[in-house]
Amino acid sequence: MKAVRSMLFVPGDRPDLIAKAARSPADGVIVDLEDAVAAGVKEEARANLGCLPDGEASFFVRLNGFDTGLMWEDLVAAARAGADGVIIPKAEQRRVVLKACGALSALEAATGRPDGSVALIPMIETAMGVRNAFEIVGGCQRVEAVMLGSGEQGDLVADLRVRWEPEGTGLHYSRSRVLLAARSAGIAQPIDGVFMDYRNLEGLRTESRLARRIGYSAKLAIHPAQVDVINEVFTPTDEEVARHRAILEAFAEAESGGTAAVSVEGRMVDYAAARTARSFLGES
Repeated sequence: MKAVRSMLFVPGDRPDLIAKAARSPADGVIVDLEDAVAAGVKEEARANLGCLPDGEASFFVRLNGFDTGLMWEDLVAAARAGADGVIIPKAEQRRVVLKACGALSALEAATGRPDGSVALIPMIETAMGVRNAFEIVGGCQRVEAVMLGSGEQGDLVADLRVRWEPEGTGLHYSRSRVLLAARSAGIAQPIDGVFMDYRNLEGLRTESRLARRIGYSAKLAIHPAQVDVINEVFTPTDEEVARHRAILEAFAEAESGGTAAVSVEGRMVDYAAARTARSFLGES
């Protein structure tokens, strides 16, 4: 799964919006078969996966939930359509992740795709999901990202009965627990949830900055107008990149001279600081 900063939701029953999303600056497009699609047009939305447009963005499919009885048909359609990944909504149990993982392996073999090529992304959006986050994200190797359902009118807010605000106070524990679960499982891409008021770009910026400070690497969008703000917040600035490059260069020079600590711009740099810099720059 390629690295993303932004992922844009689009209803699966709207081929026109799917095509528009593919032309947007979003790094990933999520074709939604779940909440954005009425019950009477689920099959139509699933059929639309057969004609995903070409573009730079990666395509993902949000499946219907395990308990709906529709998830497995969605999974088959997504794999056959060549989707880059699938999203399990309201993920609460490790066993569901393991079943989906096994099904994807079988579908990859049947369609000639490389094993593990379809990413599996649990979406944590209930109190039980937050509680079980460690077990859920450690379910199988194809789990390359995890999403937090942090939207203002989402299931998690309703389940926890918290007061939602862009500053994130009510969801701070949930955000931190899911982030910790992702990092402890070696998952590179924890993704923050949607900001529902798509006209309030400053509120979006506030929440995006909060998510990035906590450790999230990307954010979901529900409208194309949100994508530029999200991309801006989750793209390292030239100054940040230059600072971390300077740290690595200074440390490498010091290490070659037999020293494991050096001062850079008045701050002490050692092995831990060098590891942090490499992580920021995406280097091993």
